[in-house]
Amino acid sequence: MNPLPQSLAMHRVRATDLATVTEGEVRWSPGKSIWFIGMTLVAVFGGVLLFSWSAFALFIVSTGVVLLLGHSLGSHRKLIHNSFQCPRWLERVLVYLGVQVGLAGPLGLLRQHELRDYAQRLPDCHPYLRHGRSPYLDAWWQLNCDLQLINAPEIQIEPRIANDVFYRFLERTWMWQQLPVAVLFYLWGGWSFVVFGVCARVSTGVFGHWLIGYFAHNHGEMHHEVRGAAVQGRNIRWTSLLTMGESWHNNHHAFPGSARLGLHRGQWDPGWWVLTALQRLGLVWALRLPAHLEPRPELVRLDAIPSSSNLQLRRLLTLLCSSGAPDDIEIVWPGRRVGSASLRWMLSNTTRTTLEPSSSRLLLRSGGQELLVGVPALCVAIAHHRGVWVRSLMLLCAPLAAGLECARDCYPTTAV
Repeated sequence: MNPLPQSLAMHRVRATDLATVTEGEVRWSPGKSIWFIGMTLVAVFGGVLLFSWSAFALFIVSTGVVLLLGHSLGSHRKLIHNSFQCPRWLERVLVYLGVQVGLAGPLGLLRQHELRDYAQRLPDCHPYLRHGRSPYLDAWWQLNCDLQLINAPEIQIEPRIANDVFYRFLERTWMWQQLPVAVLFYLWGGWSFVVFGVCARVSTGVFGHWLIGYFAHNHGEMHHEVRGAAVQGRNIRWTSLLTMGESWHNNHHAFPGSARLGLHRGQWDPGWWVLTALQRLGLVWALRLPAHLEPRPELVRLDAIPSSSNLQLRRLLTLLCSSGAPDDIEIVWPGRRVGSASLRWMLSNTTRTTLEPSSSRLLLRSGGQELLVGVPALCVAIAHHRGVWVRSLMLLCAPLAAGLECARDCYPTTAV
């Protein structure tokens, strides 16, 4: 059995067998399904019949408030990761706003997050936990079903949270917590305010949470890779404001305990902006940043691989020349289904190949050092110990290969 990553030593999930997160059955959850579908149907049909600009403005403002203060700050950065400190009353207000998103109760949401986080750091986990199916099937699973693990691991929540009377009350009544808000909105603006301020807000929050989760684990740019992990987080730049900074998910996978998620220049993080404002007011303190966290041996910064076309081309040309090519190279293939015969057809018999499903990109290594990534890495691997004609062809392709890799723009190098 593979050893656990060092970062899981103090995790809330406790398991003696890594298979506990791989074996299970996805089953339809009537309550979860009816909750989401019911809210969505009322939002769609009620929104058409009762539309007003004031109700739509209420939807925009109320959704922004619960996503920013509730989900991002209260549920995620505070309750789950404890990345900053604040008075108890403020924590409870933020967590209550997090319940208003409509995903689950505070304790249930914490358990779901911890199980998924634990499973994704292991070499393999159930497709439900890693968003590992098509978007259509994954949407059905996440929005309407639950995963029933055959031998579910134990999740130990600290007494400060597990025994909190207020959190336990919210856990029992989290769906009913929409009712007081619905009554308030009805008295304020009638049924249109209820439809847009409650039903549309909840259905948008739940669906948006799945949508960002799916893409943030399958598509997007990366600054870091967690070696040996079943899933890599991805940064989705164009949704940073809509998600209040939560879509910088590669940064979060690298530094889960950081209160700041937008770590690089140009990465907008509204949640961090609010936290720094509250810090100036004396309402929050002890904000944790990556520098305050324990080092993770499995975490590798990808920015070290050359990102500009000139650097890519220079290193690629050097490696393609016989005088600069190392004798011992290894190609790391990011996939599960590429058989050895297919690899050997493309590569030299002297090239070592490694299949790493958890790797995000094709890599070229020599002596443990990562030399190239993507298309340039493949060019060197194909030319390795081949004849002069193959090497010449790869030299001709070198500028195009370097340009294509640079165009992906996956590895910004300037950090704040």
